Amino acid sequence: MGIMTDEYLDYSIFQKVFEKFSRSGIDGLDVNDPMMVELDRLMEKNNQLFYITDVILLDILYISKRVSVMFGLEPDKVSPGFFLTTTHPDDQRRHHLIRAKLISIAQELYLQKGGTRIISTNVRTKYPEGRDANLLYQCFLFYSKIPYESTFLILVITDITGLKRIHKGFHFYMGEDYSYFRYPDEKLLMSGNIFSNTEFRIIELIEEGMSSKEIAEKLFRSIHTITTHRSNIIKKSRQSNITEVIHELKAQGLL
Repeated sequence: MGIMTDEYLDYSIFQKVFEKFSRSGIDGLDVNDPMMVELDRLMEKNNQLFYITDVILLDILYISKRVSVMFGLEPDKVSPGFFLTTTHPDDQRRHHLIRAKLISIAQELYLQKGGTRIISTNVRTKYPEGRDANLLYQCFLFYSKIPYESTFLILVITDITGLKRIHKGFHFYMGEDYSYFRYPDEKLLMSGNIFSNTEFRIIELIEEGMSSKEIAEKLFRSIHTITTHRSNIIKKSRQSNITEVIHELKAQGLL
């Protein structure tokens, strides 16, 4: 991916989008609006795409034309679950869990009749030509009564394959801090998950009920190595035991 100019690294236009749709809902959605036209231009320059979805009805209301370049699919052919089908097998479980968490949060906002949330994470995917890629998903969820009552999602997907490798397994954030919704830099991508890919895989296998001996055999490691990883996981998490680590990750929607 080429180097972006400051013009295209600037996410201020999304703040305008958030304000507009949080205030007027999707009733203000006009593809010919100068703001929407500028967003499509931004997507082309940044190798990104964005779409707007009614999460309660699972209905895509708008998706940028960039989807045809990145995924070889025309906008009107994209379904809400399409991106799950392109996810790399090693990240499918986590992607499904985060999507389930997103839907759960959308329902919470709907029931409380207000609020917003930011969810940001990356998953590996496969493009139609078979090439592996690393995609950042940045989600803005908001409740609106206009033009009808629902929870809506503005999602920006960025190809971060050419950016610095994420050493801590994957990036993850869920909360109300808008600073996490910015063009991806190293600091953003290194935030969130504190575990390496191997450590996270061990946590998954423990959660599935496997013993250290079984995990060692499955991952082709020594029991001593697995025991060391388990100890490091507890130290990193600052929890008392693995059970508490698993409970926290489940609460975040990662397990």
